[in-house]
Amino acid sequence: MFSPVGIAGMRRIAIFILALTALSGYVHAHSPSGVVLSYDESSGDLVVAITHQVDDPATHHVKQVTVRQGSSVLIDKFYTSQPDKSSFTYRYNLPQLKGSSGEINVNVACSIGGSRSGTFIPGGTPASGIPGGAAPASSQAPVWAFAVFLAVGLVATRFKR
Repeated sequence: MFSPVGIAGMRRIAIFILALTALSGYVHAHSPSGVVLSYDESSGDLVVAITHQVDDPATHHVKQVTVRQGSSVLIDKFYTSQPDKSSFTYRYNLPQLKGSSGEINVNVACSIGGSRSGTFIPGGTPASGIPGGAAPASSQAPVWAFAVFLAVGLVATRFKR
């Protein structure tokens, strides 16, 4: 029995399916959707409110929070789960921020992929890492772009003379 696609075409389809299967884990990965920062002058705590909707906080969670002031790293904390399935708050005692100047940047990374940043200027208005606030930094891999690129390449080889 002969296939209208041919053996070479079947190989391309198999490679395409394998590539999509390998990338399917990233479909469920997403950056935290919000990072809002504030500073509690009375306690000296930097308050980091994070929104990251997940099904299982033990397997898909915020894995790292990095706090920087300028080029100095003040906090670099790793986590193995997150306290809630959608939103939660971490407090970091940083009394040295009282009366200081200079932008505070907090980067929050997902255990599966992607990150989000929030910015705060002591004595100023808090900015957030959500739409409408400071521009968030997202480092999630462009999975769909890769899949489209792969599909176009496979289709192009089909029409090759």
